[in-house]
Amino acid sequence: MSGAVGRHVVGTLAFLLAVGLVPVLAAAPDGVRVTLTAAGTPSPTPPTPDPRSRYDEGFEPPPPTDPTTPTTTTPTTTTSPTTTTTPGEPTTSPTPTPPPEDPATAYPNDRGGPVVPVGPRQLFRGDYETGDFSQWDICQTATTNSRCAGFGQGDRTMRIVTDDVRQGRYAARFDVAPGDVPDFGGGERAEVRSDADGVVVHDGDERWYQWSMKFPADFPNPTGVWFIVMQWHAGSGSPPLAITVSNDGDVQIGGDGLKSEPRRTLGPVRRGEWVDYTLHVRFSRDQDAGFVEGWENGVATVPREARATMTSDENYLKQGVYRDTGPATWVLLDGLRVTGP
Repeated sequence: MSGAVGRHVVGTLAFLLAVGLVPVLAAAPDGVRVTLTAAGTPSPTPPTPDPRSRYDEGFEPPPPTDPTTPTTTTPTTTTSPTTTTTPGEPTTSPTPTPPPEDPATAYPNDRGGPVVPVGPRQLFRGDYETGDFSQWDICQTATTNSRCAGFGQGDRTMRIVTDDVRQGRYAARFDVAPGDVPDFGGGERAEVRSDADGVVVHDGDERWYQWSMKFPADFPNPTGVWFIVMQWHAGSGSPPLAITVSNDGDVQIGGDGLKSEPRRTLGPVRRGEWVDYTLHVRFSRDQDAGFVEGWENGVATVPREARATMTSDENYLKQGVYRDTGPATWVLLDGLRVTGP
């Protein structure tokens, strides 16, 4: 292009810009498109609002997209000292490796009752015995929606405790207060989630869940629409299977994702006490193929009952507190083990 032609084109563009016929895009925050008119007035285009209510029992956010960077540890080589054995001296045998835990007896069984039968294969432990939340995949509270590996021992919404445990050295306390709704909405929440193999279940899978739970001595009966302490979530809609606390103060097997299925009571909220629970489930969309049965403190309180336990291809597991509204309170959870046949 000759110099004269180039100057003519530049001049033409300058004229069109001056009269407002050529818009100019300006830098703007992520997700907002801003167009500058000739006068330089920004005209932001607002993002499309999420039509879902902040108080929606079935609303589940997508998993966070901030993958945890694995820590690389350089192995160190240790040289074992040479030991000379004098003839006639006894030799020291290596310490034998202890046998693997028997899931049926590894869980606290100190109440003097019968041992609840569970599956022979341990598939998952979420008992907080790592001293943090790293056994779980995702931590979701009013303050975070992140990978649990980076959440450490928690914050005011949920934290690891050592002064009040059911088994081992650690338990987890989940706190909710009025307004503790995460930015992504749904309801007041302090939960952990696992997507581990063996925890995510599909049609036909059979699982046993053992865990312990303690409510404060002044725990108020829920006054809202839902109060969930464990849920097997389908990913959308309300959970098809959940452990809930009723407005009458009962710990129940329910799940609003399948409103046609009955609720069954595992036992009352035993304020100020650690209570052990076992739940045996076969997962299925078929009402005749799925079932649940449950125990409280080693005593069968919910006989085996056929019911559907799924509404989609798979369920993942969450534990903690999820409710619509209510006064400030907390729940302690400990000892979760998942076993299979």
